[in-house]
Amino acid sequence: MGNPQVKSIKIKLNNNTASGMYILLVQSEIKYSKDNETKPPNRAYKIELAVEVVHKNKRCRGKATYAIAKGTSISKAVSSLLGKKEEMKNILRTKGTLKLKKQEISKIDTKDRIFKALYNSFITKKKINHSHNTILTYNTCYNNYLSGFDSKVIDDIEEDDVQNLINDMLNKSKSAETIHGIKKILKSMFDIHSVEFNWSMIEFPKIVVKDKFSGDDEEAKLIATTLLEYNNPLFRGVFAFLLTGRRIGELLLMEHRHISYKNNNFTLPKENTKTNTEAIYQLTPALIKAIKIQKNNKGTVFNTTQASVLYHFKKAMRSIGIHNMVVHDIRSMVAVVSLRNGADIYSVSKMLSHKKIATTESRYLNNDVSTSVDAQNSFNDVIDVEVDTLKLNDSKLDKLRILLPEKTDEQLFAILEVLKSSIQ
Repeated sequence: MGNPQVKSIKIKLNNNTASGMYILLVQSEIKYSKDNETKPPNRAYKIELAVEVVHKNKRCRGKATYAIAKGTSISKAVSSLLGKKEEMKNILRTKGTLKLKKQEISKIDTKDRIFKALYNSFITKKKINHSHNTILTYNTCYNNYLSGFDSKVIDDIEEDDVQNLINDMLNKSKSAETIHGIKKILKSMFDIHSVEFNWSMIEFPKIVVKDKFSGDDEEAKLIATTLLEYNNPLFRGVFAFLLTGRRIGELLLMEHRHISYKNNNFTLPKENTKTNTEAIYQLTPALIKAIKIQKNNKGTVFNTTQASVLYHFKKAMRSIGIHNMVVHDIRSMVAVVSLRNGADIYSVSKMLSHKKIATTESRYLNNDVSTSVDAQNSFNDVIDVEVDTLKLNDSKLDKLRILLPEKTDEQLFAILEVLKSSIQ
């Protein structure tokens, strides 16, 4: 018997986001959930995108296939490919085809040990399997910083040469990320051509991950007000939810069926969350308004992409002279301002859907800040935005710590929530 035949199976999702998407499966792997949605196989898999547009008064079609990692839910995979789908449409509208121009792959002479020749060989090979943007990044780094080695024999490039280059880049205020880019190229080339080089002698600047809002409360209020008064109702609604600490990827997967007006809450199912755990949040009047102003009442609540949200977020921020924020920084702003104004760490951790309170502490608390801050005020007290922050009674928590010393604070916090819901 030969290998089972792989079929292109149309993906079924009740939120209607999988139009033109097909999963490649063998017959035995075709399965659906109780809601009649496509289930992923227990392996890495592939999704095929099929798009159609009009180019010069003619219909043009195109297909592309993307690999999806094992364990990725169909909804997450589809969401991650929506941007690719739009890119394909734009290329078709412009060029009429998705086919790339034939690349001119030059001949390679690896006997030539001159750095310039070896870089040309290196980048020629990269063009075979890497995207245009990746090649552009490599070439920009080479042209701006590494071309000074062009006439050197690669074996003659010494540790001092590389360190001096790094020092020169630092003197020109180049970022740590840019400086680490030269190592990515040089190390690959040294490895390919068996050049002995002691990287432990090289001192690189540390890449500092920005994960903490540094503005004051007035700046936070200005940002929040600008987002909540944004003139586009779709993105104004998105911003309202982001100001409750939601992750953008999870938010864009939220469907109308996840909303319970009766219970006054909304649910993010575990297959859609970063932590793979179900999360339930309060549905405030501000969030209900954000939902009601949308033009749809089924499928995904916010029918847009992360790229579009980023575009409108940047546009809103430019209007108030802010140019250094990205969408994820809203979560940081909500957390920092809430903690600064008295919200307790457990409430903020819950609000942000952190699986471990230690994650919240390490990112948003300084060493001299107590984790037992009374939960009196939070983000909405500062900027008049309703945020679903649960207030925790520390005295009850302290009593549970005594009664259940083997439990973590996170577990005790969950117990308090269960007790609270059982008596309501």
